[in-house]
Amino acid sequence: MPLRTLACVLAVLLLASCALPPPDQPATPNRMGRFLGLVANCGCSDIDRDRMLADYPRAVAGRYTEAEIKTMHGYVDVGATENFDNQLIICADTCAKTCMVNAVAAPLGGRLSGDGTTCLVSERDLNLVEGTRNDEHGW
Repeated sequence: MPLRTLACVLAVLLLASCALPPPDQPATPNRMGRFLGLVANCGCSDIDRDRMLADYPRAVAGRYTEAEIKTMHGYVDVGATENFDNQLIICADTCAKTCMVNAVAAPLGGRLSGDGTTCLVSERDLNLVEGTRNDEHGW
């Protein structure tokens, strides 16, 4: 029985590890695009919406293909202009990702936050708050 239990535990651990993306995988272009837009929209740095839309390819250069960077533009625009009922929560959560914000702001010459360290905006670690509207819930 202990061997069977051990085999089950190992199988579960193996399946769980396959469900998480590797820590060094950049965020998908749509999620990265929204994050870039939110950095500008929320004032996480001194990069405004127009500048982010014009210069975001420099912030992601080397991590994405040209096609992915072009695809990202619409998501940057959406993030830079969104205004949900819970936008304050979205912005607080976005700006709290200090090293990720710095990773976006530094290549663009923007103001850095905290201790100025940067980190990869990874698929595993980029968790963005979804926007909500009160009328979606019948309030």
